[in-house]
Amino acid sequence: MTISKVFQRDLLGLVLVSLTALVALYVLLNMFALFAYVNKETQIASTFLDQSFYLIVFVIPPYFIEKYIKHLNAVIP
Repeated sequence: MTISKVFQRDLLGLVLVSLTALVALYVLLNMFALFAYVNKETQIASTFLDQSFYLIVFVIPPYFIEKYIKHLNAVIP
């Protein structure tokens, strides 16, 4: 494994951690929206859903980044 591959793997790992944190924020905002809706606070629930809508973009990329990182770690003879 060359230096560039090690750097690439570390950089992708950092991106993976960042995207996972954004996905956690997406889930947290949706849970807050659900709790607000149950408590009859529809305006607050609407705000939480509007804010979390843009974070749905970050749900899919961590899966593919993880697959690619595992591919980088594979030893090919």
